[in-house]
Amino acid sequence: MHVKSVLIAVAASSAAFYGLGRYGHDLSWPEASVPAVQHAQAETHPDPSQPVLPATGQPEAELAQAPATPGRPAPPGLPQKVDETALRYFASQGDTRRYEAELARLRALYPEWKPPTDLTSPQPTGDPELERIWKLFAEGKFGEARAAIAQRSSADPTWQAPADLTAQLDRAEAGLRLVNASNAKQWEQVIRIGTETPALLTCANVDALWRVAEAFVQTGAPERARDAYAYVLTNCTNPAERVGTMQKALASLPEALVNPLLAQEKQSEFSSIRDEIARRHIGKAAEEPTLTATPEELRRIEALANAATTPDDAILLGFYSFRHNDAAKAVTWFQTALARNGGAKAAEGAVLALGAQQKYLEAETLGAQWLEAGPANRKAYLDVATALIAQEPAPRLERAVIERIARTVGVDRYAPGGAALGWYAYNSGQIAPAETWFETAIAWDRNYEPAAYGLALVHQRLRDQAGLRAIIAEWRNRSPRIADLLNPARGRTAMRETRRLPEPSPTDRTVPPPEPIERAERPPRRAIRAEPVLPSSYDEAPAVAARRPAPERPRSGSCSAGTSAAAALQRGWCLLNLKRPAAAAEAFAAAMRSGDAQVAADAAAGKTYAKIQQGLTAEAGAAAASANLPPARRKELQALLLSERFYAQYDAKDYNSALITLGERARYASESTDLMLMRGWSYFNLGRFDDAAQVFQALYRANGSPQAMSGLTAIRDITQRNRY
Repeated sequence: MHVKSVLIAVAASSAAFYGLGRYGHDLSWPEASVPAVQHAQAETHPDPSQPVLPATGQPEAELAQAPATPGRPAPPGLPQKVDETALRYFASQGDTRRYEAELARLRALYPEWKPPTDLTSPQPTGDPELERIWKLFAEGKFGEARAAIAQRSSADPTWQAPADLTAQLDRAEAGLRLVNASNAKQWEQVIRIGTETPALLTCANVDALWRVAEAFVQTGAPERARDAYAYVLTNCTNPAERVGTMQKALASLPEALVNPLLAQEKQSEFSSIRDEIARRHIGKAAEEPTLTATPEELRRIEALANAATTPDDAILLGFYSFRHNDAAKAVTWFQTALARNGGAKAAEGAVLALGAQQKYLEAETLGAQWLEAGPANRKAYLDVATALIAQEPAPRLERAVIERIARTVGVDRYAPGGAALGWYAYNSGQIAPAETWFETAIAWDRNYEPAAYGLALVHQRLRDQAGLRAIIAEWRNRSPRIADLLNPARGRTAMRETRRLPEPSPTDRTVPPPEPIERAERPPRRAIRAEPVLPSSYDEAPAVAARRPAPERPRSGSCSAGTSAAAALQRGWCLLNLKRPAAAAEAFAAAMRSGDAQVAADAAAGKTYAKIQQGLTAEAGAAAASANLPPARRKELQALLLSERFYAQYDAKDYNSALITLGERARYASESTDLMLMRGWSYFNLGRFDDAAQVFQALYRANGSPQAMSGLTAIRDITQRNRY
């Protein structure tokens, strides 16, 4: 095997084998050195052996004396001696690809040359040292090859390395420098190396052409890059390299420079490039609705999307249709993408498109499945969920749906969603929840006018003139409709707004609070909570002592065991004082079964207290509702039950619900100091610091409460941290 043949073939036919270039100095090509491809387009195809970048020049005398080499044809008048070693080597190895590349290279360099008919016969070898140098070159050991040449020249001054070998070394080393410069992004050095070594820039080394083109793009000369790409398309025939050239041009050049290159297409070879251009146009139009894609582009991508099993084109067409007001088609494309595992992006688009069709409930159901996929999916869900609950009249929704919406709105502190929940409650006749949601939405966004307007209508509905005037004073310069609420000229319109509310809806439409977001540690419950007030004996039972004589207090921990209804009632109160609520409840139940209406009513009240002491608030409520109690007693028990509900909600950190419960309790009894403190901490943990401060300040002024001062200090600390 002749090692020289391997060298020549590899250097000529495989840019990927050796690689190319390095970058460096600022070097602009003179106008005289415009790539040959410009002339090729205007006149005839250039010789593929001629590089895109011309050499810097060589004296004619040198050219006249120089022998022909694979890198340089013999000057006119000199015989052409063609080195066929590489060609024969590839033929003997059956390496068809490299054989064809070497054959094309030799034909380009020597147009008059005819390949030999017998390429498999061995060539004589007679210089082992030279063969070793060629082998070093073939192995890419260019430095060692140079050293071997120098060593032999020193040992034998009459010996000269073959011009072919030195030319191959020069070109291979330049190719390495070009690759290194390109990888290091030394763009000007790439251009300089290409200029000084034009033999690199031929169809035998398309990678070098691509790197030089990239250098032109990076140095602000896209037209020169276009010329390099055009050279490949005009002169080179490898299908993969031609498509790769167009891909690089599409990625780096303005579309105006790409279109002329597309015109050099042969037999639809650039179909994939045209597909990508169509996708680009559709994608831009999907982001900017003022732009449109052509019908041909849409048909092209629709055909691809219908034939594909992947979701990408369907998602692209879905967003294009959505942005161009064709929600029905968008839904179809997004559903197709989802069926192909399109993931979060397809789900986001489907939710938005369903919302655009006003299919809010369907959109909410789909969006809920993708809530944790990312911010875009959460935003899409919140948008459609807000639109769902903001409808008038308020739609009838399952409780699970409302709770899911409320929970998501609370976690994201989404003011439009909070206000929408307020309107949903308001339009459903649930005034207390509406008030809390409007207040919470304003706490999340102090400038969100719809929440302020809703809160103003709530105050108007509750005849709370002071609260209404406070909102109007704050918003009169920012909201004409809020400023106009006390305008007598509004007349019947205002009355309709405040009087047309329906009665509260069934339980499945009750508006729940969001999950609270705790801002700071609160005092332990026991530090501020007072236990429900229970009578210490029968004669101290509320509303009973006025009607009944005081019984004897129990002695030695025992209670009367009489069988009459009155005895059972007395036994119940006795057991309750002994902290035996279960036994007390049984005694009260026995008393309720008597025929005496008054005793039964008193026993129902006692059973209510017993169930509360057991922590069974639901059963306590049932007991309170089971008898015909006097109004005063009913109010008292209702206030007590609501207090228990409040404590449970507060301990569960369900602060919005706790505030709603306090609002309901205020209809039956005034708030005690401990309840006011807990109201303040509820506001605090919801981030409603102004409301919390008002409560704590009022308590501190009233009785100098140290716990109120602790609340004020916590507010000051957290607001200062937020400020800085």
